[in-house]
Amino acid sequence: MIKVLHVTEDHSTRNTGITAAVDALTRRMPEMIQPSIACVGDEVLPVTEHAALAVFPTRGIGRVWRFAPGSAAALARLVAEADVVHIHGLWMWVQWSAARQANRLGKPFIVTAHGMLEPWIWQRQNAFSRLKKFLYWHGIAYPAFRRASALHALTAQEAAILSGYFPGKKTVVIPHGIDLQSVDQTLAGLPQPSADEAPYFLFLGRLHPVKAIHLLIRAFARLPEKRYALRIAGPAQPKEQAYADDLYRLVADLGLGERVSFIGAVGGTEKWRLYRDAWAFCLPSFSEVIGMVNLEAGAASSPVITSFESGVSDDWERYGGLRVHPNEESILAGLQQATAWNLSERGARGTAMRSLIKSEYSWTRVGKDWANIYQQLVRGDDENV
Repeated sequence: MIKVLHVTEDHSTRNTGITAAVDALTRRMPEMIQPSIACVGDEVLPVTEHAALAVFPTRGIGRVWRFAPGSAAALARLVAEADVVHIHGLWMWVQWSAARQANRLGKPFIVTAHGMLEPWIWQRQNAFSRLKKFLYWHGIAYPAFRRASALHALTAQEAAILSGYFPGKKTVVIPHGIDLQSVDQTLAGLPQPSADEAPYFLFLGRLHPVKAIHLLIRAFARLPEKRYALRIAGPAQPKEQAYADDLYRLVADLGLGERVSFIGAVGGTEKWRLYRDAWAFCLPSFSEVIGMVNLEAGAASSPVITSFESGVSDDWERYGGLRVHPNEESILAGLQQATAWNLSERGARGTAMRSLIKSEYSWTRVGKDWANIYQQLVRGDDENV
């Protein structure tokens, strides 16, 4: 039995993609893997009965760094009890502290950046913010993470980016995995969609500028076909609330109040119903490392319109999806193409998308890769990871 401790800053719907990835890593691994999760915050999603969960509360100004006063010793005990530590993310106290404790105790650990070093993230910030991040990275974060046993990238493109930050460090490439068995069980229990419901495009994720939701709304407003709706599901974190407010105003200014709806954070069966019943799922991000929601939508047999910058398979179009550039004209062209589908073509594209998810992103494949990585780390076989 291999004990794997997953360390993440936030295991809730606010941290959509990372939460889904960590959740999958605890639910569908081979029996030889015993998972646990350590996170901070005051709101967490339920975890599988096979995984232990430790939640460290934050207070006051410490919330900025997700610092949990008085929790360092408890986190250190969890690291000491683990055979492998899997750190998700780079910028908060809990990841930094776990890396330092793993270094101190000689525990093997692997770091998944989840796209947090993508160039777009640095470019969108002002000079002062970039300087702060630069100083934090070189003075605090990198000294802790550079001793990682291995790095994990979701795509070959992300691996190339990580090599610039961690020269000479071994990087393994494993995509997100989708638990198709669980998806099918959930979908089988859902009522069939109403024939009276207007067809809708769906966005699901954080209300964050990187997702290009404002461009999606503007492109949607220009669609000649007016019978379609746009549903926007997902939370806005406090630091992105201004962007969310801009989106609300944009919808009002464009007179789209009756066709565009903001439905907040969703999870469980409601999330999967939205995926399944959507005419197409839309994620036209400026920067994305695959995007877990792209794969979830495809697993629910929904055609997916995403960006070339998302890092999805080059076979995306061949399997029924569409790729666009994150600009208004390209997104509009993708939406127009989707509105030209008849019901039969929409269904065929969704079925094809599901087959791509099964062949490249299912846990039947991905789970075995992770089990092998964890075993090699426990053996100290870092060179072959």
